Parts: sequence; C-alpha cells; structure tokens
Amino acid sequence: MTSSRPDHSLVIYILLTSLCFGSGCASIDRSQSIKTQDKGADRESISIRTASLDRLDGFLVIYRDQELGTVWLELPAPDESGVCLEFLLNHGLRRGLGSNPIGLDRGQLRGGSVIQVRRVGKRVLFERPNLSYRAPRGTVAEQRAARESFATSVLWGTDAAVVDTDGRSLIDLKGFLVRDGHSVVSTLKDTGQGVFRLDPQRSAVELSEVLAFPDNVELEASLTFSGNSPGRHVRNTVPDPTSITLVQHLSLIRLPDDQYRPRLFDPRLGTFSVGYLDYSAPLSSSLDVRFATRHRLSSGKPLIYYVDSGAPEPIRTALVEGARWWERAFREAGFPGVFQVEVLPEDVHPLDVRYNVIQWVHRSTRGWSYGASITDPRTGEIIKGHVSLGSLRVRQDRLLFEGLAGVARTGTGEPADPIQLALARIRQLSAHEVGHTLGLAHNFAASTQNRASVMDYPAPDVRLGENGELDFSRAYGVGVGEWDRHVIRWLYSVAPTEAGEQQMLERMVTEGISRGFIYLTDADARDPGACDPRGSLWDNGEDAVEGLRVAIAVRSKALAQFGDGNLHVGQPRTRLAEVFIPVYFHHRYQLEAATKTIGGVEYEHSLLGDRGLLPRPIARDRQQAALEVLLSTFEPEFLEVPASIVQRLVPRAPGSPQNRELLDSNSAPVFDSLGAAATLADLTVQGLLVPERLARTVDTEGVSLEEVLESLESYVSKAIVDSHEESELIRVVARVIVEAMMNRAATSGGSPTVREAIDASLEEVLAEARNTPVQSSRGSAFASNLIRDLERHLVRAPSERLGRTPAAAPPPGSPIGCGCE
Repeated sequence: MTSSRPDHSLVIYILLTSLCFGSGCASIDRSQSIKTQDKGADRESISIRTASLDRLDGFLVIYRDQELGTVWLELPAPDESGVCLEFLLNHGLRRGLGSNPIGLDRGQLRGGSVIQVRRVGKRVLFERPNLSYRAPRGTVAEQRAARESFATSVLWGTDAAVVDTDGRSLIDLKGFLVRDGHSVVSTLKDTGQGVFRLDPQRSAVELSEVLAFPDNVELEASLTFSGNSPGRHVRNTVPDPTSITLVQHLSLIRLPDDQYRPRLFDPRLGTFSVGYLDYSAPLSSSLDVRFATRHRLSSGKPLIYYVDSGAPEPIRTALVEGARWWERAFREAGFPGVFQVEVLPEDVHPLDVRYNVIQWVHRSTRGWSYGASITDPRTGEIIKGHVSLGSLRVRQDRLLFEGLAGVARTGTGEPADPIQLALARIRQLSAHEVGHTLGLAHNFAASTQNRASVMDYPAPDVRLGENGELDFSRAYGVGVGEWDRHVIRWLYSVAPTEAGEQQMLERMVTEGISRGFIYLTDADARDPGACDPRGSLWDNGEDAVEGLRVAIAVRSKALAQFGDGNLHVGQPRTRLAEVFIPVYFHHRYQLEAATKTIGGVEYEHSLLGDRGLLPRPIARDRQQAALEVLLSTFEPEFLEVPASIVQRLVPRAPGSPQNRELLDSNSAPVFDSLGAAATLADLTVQGLLVPERLARTVDTEGVSLEEVLESLESYVSKAIVDSHEESELIRVVARVIVEAMMNRAATSGGSPTVREAIDASLEEVLAEARNTPVQSSRGSAFASNLIRDLERHLVRAPSERLGRTPAAAPPPGSPIGCGCE
C-alpha cells in the first residue's frame, strides 16, 4: 500500500527553485551539488583517502600515516552476518619492565585468541567469540543455540572512516594499538605495585615497527602508564616509577586452514591441551573435548627454532646445543632433519609470528624462564613457539656451585668448574623450555626414573665420592630422555585415519606402562599437600628419603670446607653471605620430596581398564624411615652455623645493600645464626604440619597422626627439660614447633580431627611445662613464655586465635627463584 503523504523535501526544493534566479539560486545549486559529491566521495574514496600514505600489502592491507602517527586498516566487505574479517590475535611485549616478581618481561606473550571484526552500519567491532562452548557436529539451529547461550567479548570498537561502494571500509587502528591489551594495569595492581592508568598523551604507535607479511601483520605501540604510589619493585626498576613506558607488540595472524587434524588429548601422555564443551555430542558421550597442542609438520618444511643473538657466548652456543637435543626425538618419530636450531638473524623481529624463538631476557633479579606458544584455540595447533630465558639464572647456578665447590676451579674447564656446570644446566634449561613450546608438560616424576625427561626440574646431582670429596661428574644429564622421545613419537607421528590414531595411542600407552613410565605434573607436585614423593621439584633419585640422606651429606661436607675459598679475590667480603645461604639450605627441596612420604600415596594417571594402576599407600617402614631423617634436621649439630663461617659473614658493605638472597636478621647488621636455624627448622615443621598430610595420617597403616605429633612434642620436651644455658638451639626448635602447631590449630577449615589432635598435643606440652622444674634462667624464661602462650591459645575459640610467625621466610632457594619476594 503506497502512502499519499507529500514528499516535503521535493516541495521545498521546487519552491526554492521557483523563487530564486541568478547568483542566489546558483549558490543553492552548488551547495546541493557539493553535498552530493561529498556523499559519493565518502563511499568511494579509500584510494583517495590513502593516496599519500605508505601502503603495506600482506595478510591484511594496512597504511602507515606518518602525519597523523597512526595505522589504517582496510577491511573487506562484510558477509551476510556482518563479519568482515577473522584473525588470530596475540599480545606481547617487545620492551618489558625487567622485574621478575611483576612478570611483565621482554618477549612475554599472551597466547592467541580468535577475533571477528564485525561491522554494524559504520560501527566496527573487534569481538572475541566464545569458543569454550560449541556444537560443531550439530545442525545450524543447534550451533546457533550453543553460540547464543553464552556471552562474547567485544574488545574494541570504532567508526569506519570510509565505507566504499563495494563494501570495503577503512578504519583507524590507533585506538586498538594504544590500549592495554596486555593487562599491564591489572598486573601491576595484582602484584601490589600500585594503581596505574594508561596515558594516551604519552603513548604512540611505533610506525617503523609496522610490518606486513603474507600470513601475519606485526604492529607496535609505546604505552606509558602513570601512577602516584608505585610499589617497591617498580621503584627499584623504573627510572621514574610514576611513569612506566613499555612497548606492546600485536600480531594479527591468518587463521590456519582446515587441513590440520587435531590430535585428541590423553591425560596419560604428558602434553598441554585446549578444549571446549561440545553440546552436539551424543547423549552417550562426554561433553568435554580436548586436543593436544602441537606444531603442524609439513613435508619438506623444517621446524626451525632460532636462538636470540643477544645471548652472549659461550651461553649462546650452549642454548643452541641444548635445543638441538630434540633432533633425536623427531628423528626417532620418523622425521629426520625436520627439527633444526639456528641463531636468529639480526634483521628478524623476535616476536614475528613466523619464527620460533629462544629469547634472552634480562631482569633486575633472577627468576623463572618459560616456554610459551601462540596456539589456535580451535584445534590446539601451535603457530609459534617462544621461549624466554632469564639471563641471571645461569649466574645463580654458577653461584650455587661456587658455594659447594669453591672458586679455585672456576674457569678451568674441569668437571667441577662452576662455569661448566652452569653451562650444563643452561643446556638442559634450553631443552626444557623448548619442550614446552613443542607441546610437552612438566613430568616431575622423571627424576625418580633415571632422568627420563628434561621436562622435570633437575637439582644438581652432587654426591660424595669414594674419597669423601664432592663428586660433580653427573650433576646434570645430557640429551632428552626416554619419556620425552616417547611423547614426541605419539604427539607427532602420522596415522592415516582417526581410527589409526586411536590404535597408535593405545599402543603407546601400553608400551609406556610396560616400560614403567610415570607421569606426574604440576597439579601432582606443587601443592604443599601433594602426596606422591615421586612427583617433586628439584629432587634426585628413585627414593626421596635416600636422596635426602645424600643431600644432607653433601651439605655437611660443603659447610665443613666453606670459607674464603668460596669467594673470588677482590670481591667484597660481604658477598660471602649470598654464597653461603644456598649451601646452608642445600637440602630444602629434597626435604620437601621426603616429607611427602609421610601419609604418602603413590598413583598414576590412568583410564578405566588400565592394568595395575590404582593408588597405593606408601608402606609404613618407608614412612618411619622418612620421619627419622626429617627429625634429624632438628638436631643442633645440623642447624648450627659453624663459628668459622659466622665470623666471615660480615655486615653489608657500601654499595651492597640487603637483598632478597639473604635472610632477615634479628641481630642486624650482624648475621643472625639463631634466626637462620629457626628458618631452617621451620621448613621441616611446616612440611610435617600440612593439613592434608596430617589428615592422611588419620586411621592409616602408615605413620599415624599421633606419632607425628608425639615426635614434635619430644623436641619441645627436650627444651623444657634441658637446663643448660647453651641449649638455645634446642629452644629455637621448640619455639618454632609450638608456634607452628598453634598456627595450624588456629587455621579455619581442614579436618576437625587434626585440629583437635594438635590442641590435645599442646595441652600435654602445657602440662609438662607446668610440672617440670627448671634451673637455668634461660630455661625458666622459655618455660614461662611457653606456658603463657599456650594458655592464651587453648582458652580461645579457634576463630579468635591469632596466628604468629614462627620464623623468617627463607630466601628464594629454588635454582631459578621462587617468582616472589
């Protein structure tokens, strides 16, 4: 039905035309004509608008605008749903902050996420679809139901500056580049470094770093974040801590084609995975779908890793050598010559997605290295492997060995040369982190299986030789292990069909079981309450308790010979403390492994139908042996710092302030030997009093809860009974034990049985303290304070009890730092 209403615009135009002649009418005509032309130009002027700009053709067409300091992106015409473009987006940092505790490092990547660029009228939205919930096997309606049931995330939006007649459009990307895509603000806040905000006025697109290639576009921007109350780590690292300038790198990557066949993840074979819930799965099947992450191997195309040329020699060569260990694994998997390692050419950008890179990263303090990847979240295909190796790590390893072996052999090239030992470790670290970027997860059980994997964290395997001297001959292994080669064979071997892949998987799993391979990863090892001693970090040997005995013997020998020979001539004497601390705490990670034996359970990851893989409690005699060795670390002769060492640990010299590698001292500036003993004893106490561990000792055939608590009580009783003035180390241990037990009983949650048992044990200690006559003044003061603290603790309800700090925290002792301060 047509409308009978008049066209008012036409009427007005006729009236104006009839009233005006000459210049006035011509003026109106010209104005109308200009509007029409402008409107037409607005729809047809991409070429005009960009005529004076630098055009770069690649995966996307981009233009560098030197005058406005921005980048323009040409978008294809949208499809029927409004989508102009899809790509894989990755955020990284070309210039980092340089502080390990904060973690905003040079070369850090944020993984990969699919982005859909959608146009609604002139509005352009960069939208991240929700790939965690899908219905890939369903009908169109079923797929739409899954898609519309969950929210998406629009990351950025803008208006198209030009919309062409063919549907193409032009947008200014500056707003997308000058934004906190790397989550710098939230990272600074979460690490306690203050509240910062992005300052656009002090940020800019780095036009010289805009690069276009057939499958990727690389973009960068300098971002400045301002804040008024910067935290300690920012103050220690940034020239003006109220103004942090980083360089953010963005990769816009062509989505991989559909010729890659994902490999289903299996929890028994030690790989990373990506996944989603499949709402089109049959009712008889699980919704959970997971794919193992791996590279796509193309025939005739090598998989090349490039070592950062910024790594100095001889470290660079060591990194190349360690990474090349993987050549054997790929050769045995049927891919000879495919895996290669070279030095990164000077003209290659390390964050260019076309290159797998082992990057050398500097920080103000030592810290973690890591292997990251840009991965297609739809399939698990690894697009780029990127390793970040902290440069101070190798120096810390040298320090560890100079503490154990002294400095006389440094630089000699001998097996006990701390430099050669540090290089041996950096080779292993290079292989380890590259392994992550190939798809392998940690296997923390490998150290109990003759170093079956470089994906474990290896402690230096130092022992006492037959001559009673320290033996460094097998400190670190060489080459990837049997487990690594096993996983690479499964991950990268080619099967003609999906059914063939499943058969290959079952063969590999059966082979692994028959060879006795054990796979325990982060969730099995890192938690304080972890129960399988085989899954431990920085441990050695098949038996964790025997490994602790070896570590204690090595520590004893190193302390006995520790002195001026552990410091280079010309260095300030105050530096000797940094060398001493790792020796004093040498056994700490083997101690953690042995502690897991108490209330321990051994298990393997398995599927229903696997044979002989049910969890098994650790035998009582092994638990008793572990408890005996653990308790020996409370003895004064173990905790005591020899006087010959104490007199050499001089106060901090000018230019050498207190740092995180040192212990806090109650007797500062003098070294606090009693404080050091308290910290060392606390490592054992805290390990024994882990709530989950104690809960596992209840109603068990292993060491019982009562036995653990009675063992701790006996050391407190020794301090109460001992009347000698010189028994301060015994009292130090007793204080640590009692305060740790009170803290544990005051902790909300956990097993009520455990809390009640600890309180009952403390009541027995209180009764003994009240009834035991004490003769010495020190002993009397100790007993009085003990009685007072226990009475206050026991009369309060658990919710009203106040936790106390029994000892200073140890410095980061893990060979790569703990990631915190």
